[in-house]
Amino acid sequence: MAYGIEALVEDLKRLDAANAAPKDLLNQIAPLAERVAQDQSWVQPSFYEVDETQGIGITVLHEEPDHSLLVEVIVWAPGKGVSPHDHQTWGVVVGLDGTERNTFWQRKDDGLRKGHAILKAHHEADVGKGQTIVFMPDDIHSVQNLTERPSLSLHIYGKNLAFTGRSEFDTESNTMRPCPVRAKRPAL
Repeated sequence: MAYGIEALVEDLKRLDAANAAPKDLLNQIAPLAERVAQDQSWVQPSFYEVDETQGIGITVLHEEPDHSLLVEVIVWAPGKGVSPHDHQTWGVVVGLDGTERNTFWQRKDDGLRKGHAILKAHHEADVGKGQTIVFMPDDIHSVQNLTERPSLSLHIYGKNLAFTGRSEFDTESNTMRPCPVRAKRPAL
């Protein structure tokens, strides 16, 4: 029997009810994400629709009424991505189609100056079909689709990112600001 989004969400709710520490939770969620990526009969053609103003398209598959759990699919247009940012919640991403490059950044300043942040690239990880990557709340990363075709990935977060107070970073000006809220659409 196929393991789809509904089964994934039920398992996520069960795991979250245990109130595990984020690191322990991520170790349990990553295999579930890999499992749901194996049978992609739930993937719809509309998931590949890019919002041209953002360079990405985001389709919400599930969100709890209190915003405590978010499951969404993101398509990255060729050559597009997002600036360094944090999530202020745990996260798991699994590749569905294509490859996305994640660059992880380390903060080098003491964090005491408001709106100021000095980041240094730490390492990179490419996420392709069936591969997962996990994030702790304070991890900082950027994403880029370096290929010539769309890249599709499933994102699972402990909370809707629009409600976390997360930040976006500019490595050229060494500044940080509230992360923009990106446009999303519900699954059809």
